[in-house]
Amino acid sequence: MTRSADMTLRLALAAALSTGSAGASAATLAVGGNGAYATLAEAARDTEAGDTIVLAPGLYEGARFHADNLTIRAAADAVPGSVVVGGDTVAGKGLFVIAGDDVTITGITFEGARAPDGNGAGIRAEGRNLTVADARFSGNEMGILANSVDGSVLTVRRSRFTGTASRAADHVGHAIYANGIARLMVTGSTFERGTRGHYIKSRALDTRITGNRIDDTNGSASYLIDLPEGGGATISDNLLVKGPDPDNCCTAIAYGFEMRKGGSYVNPQGPVRVSGNRFVNRAPGTVTFFANRSAPANAAILADNEMVAEQGRIVAASGNATVNGKTGAARYFSNAAAFAEEALKPPMSGIFALLGFGLAGIIVGRRKPATR
Repeated sequence: MTRSADMTLRLALAAALSTGSAGASAATLAVGGNGAYATLAEAARDTEAGDTIVLAPGLYEGARFHADNLTIRAAADAVPGSVVVGGDTVAGKGLFVIAGDDVTITGITFEGARAPDGNGAGIRAEGRNLTVADARFSGNEMGILANSVDGSVLTVRRSRFTGTASRAADHVGHAIYANGIARLMVTGSTFERGTRGHYIKSRALDTRITGNRIDDTNGSASYLIDLPEGGGATISDNLLVKGPDPDNCCTAIAYGFEMRKGGSYVNPQGPVRVSGNRFVNRAPGTVTFFANRSAPANAAILADNEMVAEQGRIVAASGNATVNGKTGAARYFSNAAAFAEEALKPPMSGIFALLGFGLAGIIVGRRKPATR
């Protein structure tokens, strides 16, 4: 055997042994029931990269997790909603504090997270890349709060968020709040009964929100979706409902509302497409479905969105946006100019006509200030 062939064989054997060793070292840690661990904190202390933590039905206190490539899931035979994490937040941050990278959480309910600063989260994401699936979040100050981590992706699938509300007077609670990460992806999830904050707030470079139900009928949230720093966005095939008692009167989806601050508040431009959504307005007055305040301006395309005004009126878009293939019920307007044209028709006249024209120009900007 030649020297080079021998070296190749040695490297191949070393790689095989390394792979086998890594696979053999991964462990499954059972918590609750007849498992080896009584608490999540004990299991978290012993976890290593690649391990899986399995929770039996029961009520648990939270923990901080450091290991990478970790899976934390409900037991296979657990009924949905039977694995519940509650109690005090860890380090005043969240019920789960995820410090490791590439972590997956499945089938767990997070309830009642509170913190002294009003930002108590069901899950606080501090590492890179987190996937949350088939989870429930109820009565937390924040559902999922993700720190700014370059290159990180937060993925949320088939989860439910209800009753999100901060207890601090100077804070607002968001069901999902992604700070400066690469991408936020939310699919097949339900949001309802929020108070004052936004259901989804994302400062990610790219945000993809598809196939969800965001329904504020029984809540008093501000925006349904807030993308304050702009960036790329795909918002498609969602049911979006503006409720009758919103904290913000006049906007459903807010885009680029903080970009005027400049600097780190401005994401690079990316394609913005809002398509195939069904928007139902149950709020009084005039509501703008998609309000674009990006600066510098980033054009948005709205296509094939169904607008249903059960109350008030709907303006499809303001700012730099193109509206195509829309369908609308009564009291629907493609833009503020169309609203002004309708407002000037008889029987409106004199001072009422002027008032209607003025409202068309300012109604989109009328809102309560939102806390960062």
